[in-house]
Amino acid sequence: MFIAADARSVPAAAAWLGALGAVPFLACAGAILFGPAEIAGTASDVVTAYGAIILSFLGGIQWGFATRNVPVGNEHIALLRRLSMSVLPSLMAWAALLVPRETGLHVLAGAFLLVFAFDIRAARMNAAPGWYPSLRMPLTFLVVASILGASLG
Repeated sequence: MFIAADARSVPAAAAWLGALGAVPFLACAGAILFGPAEIAGTASDVVTAYGAIILSFLGGIQWGFATRNVPVGNEHIALLRRLSMSVLPSLMAWAALLVPRETGLHVLAGAFLLVFAFDIRAARMNAAPGWYPSLRMPLTFLVVASILGASLG
């Protein structure tokens, strides 16, 4: 088990895998903004679908944080609220796939920022590792910038 030197030290594996997960966002935004016009529509669809997948993944992480160390029979309103917040990213991702492309990209950008706020809250409640917001902050802003850039194409 990895134990960080301090609460803000992001494990190297998490940093590398997180950075690799951002590559499709950057590649699609670059293709839309700087590539040939005939690939912009496909790249936009790809970044929207990938954004929805990753947003759902982040919601699953929130579910894991919410259910960590919860004894059976201790289902109370706070747990219900946290579990509800954890499914919201998947619902927003689904909605982003149903609306026109530019609107969907804006929904995704807002949802990524919302999940980052959930991440900060989870860390403050000691439900997430202390380093988790330090991992998520640069990734969130890179992803949101990529998505917003893609919406311009």
